[in-house]
Amino acid sequence: MDSPNPFDSSPASSQDAKDKADIGGMQEEDDLSSLQGHEYLENRPIVSSQASQGDTDSSQQHEEDGEEEARTEEDRKKKPKTFELSGIGRQPSVPADDEDMSQPIYSPVTLELPHVNCPEKIVICIDLSEEVNRVPFFSRDGTKMVPLDIIKRALMLYIRTKADMNPKHQFALVIFQETFVWVHDFTSHFDDFLHVIHDLTTDGRETESCDLTSLFTVLDENIANLPDIENRTLIPPPFIVRTLFIYGRSSVIPTFESGNEAQQRLAQSPYFFFDVFYLHEPPSELNSCKEIFDTFLALDKEGTSYIHEVGRNTTHVYNKFAMLLAHPLQRQVQEVCFYSIFSRP
Repeated sequence: MDSPNPFDSSPASSQDAKDKADIGGMQEEDDLSSLQGHEYLENRPIVSSQASQGDTDSSQQHEEDGEEEARTEEDRKKKPKTFELSGIGRQPSVPADDEDMSQPIYSPVTLELPHVNCPEKIVICIDLSEEVNRVPFFSRDGTKMVPLDIIKRALMLYIRTKADMNPKHQFALVIFQETFVWVHDFTSHFDDFLHVIHDLTTDGRETESCDLTSLFTVLDENIANLPDIENRTLIPPPFIVRTLFIYGRSSVIPTFESGNEAQQRLAQSPYFFFDVFYLHEPPSELNSCKEIFDTFLALDKEGTSYIHEVGRNTTHVYNKFAMLLAHPLQRQVQEVCFYSIFSRP
């Protein structure tokens, strides 16, 4: 006996298909009805595959939708205002249909520089305010984790990876609460430097200010003369200097004195870069996360900085640190950076 043809359109097979469709439609309707009370679908319309049953059902549906919208609006007013920093400031740009993406896009400052992996002198500037640890991380099993410990683990992994990429990289350390202190000069002895990072702790004091002007003064006093090359388009620099500023407060907005001479001297060099890693609490009207983030954006006049923010999500912390691994002379500007093994859609 021949096997039935799956593409056979005989009357018998058509009747079977019709019966199955009727049963499937009834099951779908039952499933949708059972989901109607689910909390995730409370304010979402339930769409059925069945046709409308008349103007009466349609008008009743409109009335129910109106009542749901009214309840949604009332609930929205009761809830505190929240927002996501990912919707503020820098966003990966979507290329136009006719835009040529075959050539990398570089920022105005690094456009004329050789794109080489020269040694980096990286200044780690880490926040040791008690506010950093005010809101803990939570693991999947509910265990509380201290935010500073998460930062230190990710930072140590970052340092090890950079050392593997180029053993000639050097690291220095600045710590701060209300004032900035240069505690460790540039070194390529990574193990010793990692021990210093591991031993960092807060002292339990709350801080009420953060003056970025003093940070640039400290940097200017401790960084040796930046490279000064005449033919900078052809000759690579012997090194570049990058500051990785790690900030962990959500209520203290950093201040900055416009026209600061130390900051201007550093910013005038195409071999100085200032990256920011901002760890914050869930943004709301009760804190100043947006204003703090805007302050960091305002510091980046040339568009060469990478400014990353992350909330209390351990995976995101490690991902954002990984995005800081690229060499400043070889990376794209942040707005067009695309982190995927697949091409742009």
